[in-house]
Amino acid sequence: MVNSYRNKNMNDKKIVIGIAGTLGAGKGTVTQYAVDKYSATQMRYSKILQDILERLSLEYDRKNLAILAESLRHTFGGAVLSRALLADIAKDESAVVVFEGIRKKDELDHLRTLENFFFLYVDAEMETRYRRMIQRNEKIDDQMKSFDDFKKDHLRPADKDVPLLMEEADFIVDNNGSAEDAQKQIDVIMAQITSNNA
Repeated sequence: MVNSYRNKNMNDKKIVIGIAGTLGAGKGTVTQYAVDKYSATQMRYSKILQDILERLSLEYDRKNLAILAESLRHTFGGAVLSRALLADIAKDESAVVVFEGIRKKDELDHLRTLENFFFLYVDAEMETRYRRMIQRNEKIDDQMKSFDDFKKDHLRPADKDVPLLMEEADFIVDNNGSAEDAQKQIDVIMAQITSNNA
């Protein structure tokens, strides 16, 4: 089924970059830079989940996202979100598609069926990630979260396997420094990807 998406609808030269990293590592920042500098189309696993939560009139917070994601994986298989994302990627006509939020090996394995798929892992220290999460206040419950609560979030079924994905990465971005440092790393990575895809 996935191969039929690629063969019928996807340009074999399309570059697809999947991004993973622990909470607050800077996945969204890396994704946005790829969108801004490389005219990539941005997609998100969490957008699929957000659509469902909105339809059910449930709050868009980390707890509901985690419960919904695990329920979908348990009921429909570990790659259910990747299958939905691949369908969206197949319809997109951009030369570069970037998305964040890979959390499970099943999801990653399903995405690796794409010929021009590259997996990037964003890494940062826990204290740095906590500080960033509080500052950005992306989810309803972020600003009120203590450091102990933040550590507990990493143990939720939806997030506990994310650190294991680092060893699967094609590229790793060390995001402990400045935004400029991360951007330089992304530029090097993009140069390697585009030269390999020429």
